[in-house]
Amino acid sequence: MAEYAVGLAANRKLFVGVMVLGGVLGASSRAQAADVELTGTVAFQGYEVASPWGYEVERRRLLGTLGFSLYHLQGDFVPGKADYNARVIFRVNSEFGLDAAETDFDQAAGGRFLPGVSAARMDLMQAYVEGKHLADGWLSFRAGRQNVTDALGWWSFDGGLVRLHTPAFFDVEAYGGLEQRGGLFLSTSRYESQGVWRGDHSGFDKDDGTGPRSSDFPSFLQPAVAPAFGFAIESAGPNWLHGRLTYRRVYNTGEVFTRQFEDPATGYPTVSGLRVSSDRIGYAANIEKTDLGGLKGGFSYDLYNELVPSAFGGVEAYIGPHVTAGLDVDHYHPTFDGDSIFNWFTHNPNTTATGRVAARLTKKIDLAAQGGARMFSTEGDPEEFGRAQCEAIRNSPETVDADAKVQRCLDGLARYSVGDGLPNNPPAQAVFAASRDEANRETRFSVDGLGTLVARYRDTLGNLELRGMAQLGERGHRVGGDISGERSFEGGLFSLGARASLYGFSNEQNVEDQGNLMSFGYVLGAGLKPLDLARLGAEWEHNINDQVGQRFRVLARLDVMWGR
Repeated sequence: MAEYAVGLAANRKLFVGVMVLGGVLGASSRAQAADVELTGTVAFQGYEVASPWGYEVERRRLLGTLGFSLYHLQGDFVPGKADYNARVIFRVNSEFGLDAAETDFDQAAGGRFLPGVSAARMDLMQAYVEGKHLADGWLSFRAGRQNVTDALGWWSFDGGLVRLHTPAFFDVEAYGGLEQRGGLFLSTSRYESQGVWRGDHSGFDKDDGTGPRSSDFPSFLQPAVAPAFGFAIESAGPNWLHGRLTYRRVYNTGEVFTRQFEDPATGYPTVSGLRVSSDRIGYAANIEKTDLGGLKGGFSYDLYNELVPSAFGGVEAYIGPHVTAGLDVDHYHPTFDGDSIFNWFTHNPNTTATGRVAARLTKKIDLAAQGGARMFSTEGDPEEFGRAQCEAIRNSPETVDADAKVQRCLDGLARYSVGDGLPNNPPAQAVFAASRDEANRETRFSVDGLGTLVARYRDTLGNLELRGMAQLGERGHRVGGDISGERSFEGGLFSLGARASLYGFSNEQNVEDQGNLMSFGYVLGAGLKPLDLARLGAEWEHNINDQVGQRFRVLARLDVMWGR
């Protein structure tokens, strides 16, 4: 009940505060003839998830967002002349279903405490002012919390951005500030590099010895400011060509542990000071002719890890007025924050190549199909790699019950690792040597076949869609389809929708599975739009399979958009 009160209070404060801000800014806008836009969303969902402690966890979440925008603060908008805008978007995510032991370390002896989890989290998504076409059209700027989207991905920071518009069909952009980081004031962790877990350490390391200590959770890093800067060169014409070359570097600061387990002699060593979090350069371009087709391509290069995290390319052809065909290739190689332990582990890329065609048969019916392959690579064959490790035990100096040890290792009932005490553990030494043997680490490839087929019917009152997909490979398969539809009534006043799906799965690598697993699910929904500026919606979802039993989810949502 306490968590419910906290979450509800946070949402109430958010909406009251922003409505007051909207009134003030709205009054100001009337004096200056600025255009005003107010957007809001309230979504409630309740669902069940599996618990690592063997019981069901029931979640009750309320998500609220509210945005306020002012356009043309200078008054009347004149094309090519100075133009000023402002935008603020808040988000609150409240969790009413948290168990007290998940947020209070003193309950359940700390065994179920989840660092960083709270009943209500507030996030300032955007808050900036911007000016366009300044200095006779040469300059633009943006200051505050903002987003940058390019070949390096979607990113958010607090700071300033300046853009120089040249007459030579390109712009130059420079920006700097602090990356948005989890655990900092009104921030989220969604824009950080992968492989780290940061959050608020309030209540940690108390002088009286109560509560959690940072050393209890060495992977839970303390948040600290992350200075960042970047620049870009972007094309600004002709309109059928667009390209952007971009560079960005982010630094880590603050103190973090460098070991996951305590050293008996030195404890938990730490590192501090300015160090690289990410350092990347990228380029993306596309050419499109509306009567012919298009070309696209791009890549990013990670200067810290010295590899290509992403690369893509594609060609699209417009075959007559109703048919589009294309070929696409995407390459992805995971990379991680400079402070992440995952930089130490092997991580390999995957590459996907697909062909697609879409055809509009009539004004109401269209079809789309896609097929291709996805290639995965590993450092050594996973099955043979494990077998080589286990067989290495047979040749270790410890020969007592060698056959039994090998069999137990193969069955997964015994693990020999560095953590078992490598200096005095001959089996562990043998496993370690087998792991480092380059003969066992040759790059291996596996390929999955991919395919999707979609048929749609749409008219002014609703739509109906049939979708089927398949992913087939030596490691398993995923095959299935779904049917969904929505229909409006009374001129869009209310609507009804439904979806049903049936999928089959298999995992050839897990000998404990039955081989094949079927999953069935359905969704029932309804919507109401009493006013042009607001819409209410609700959904009921039910999924069933032999692996997890039955799962339920209910969702209610209110969307509001007003402008003048």
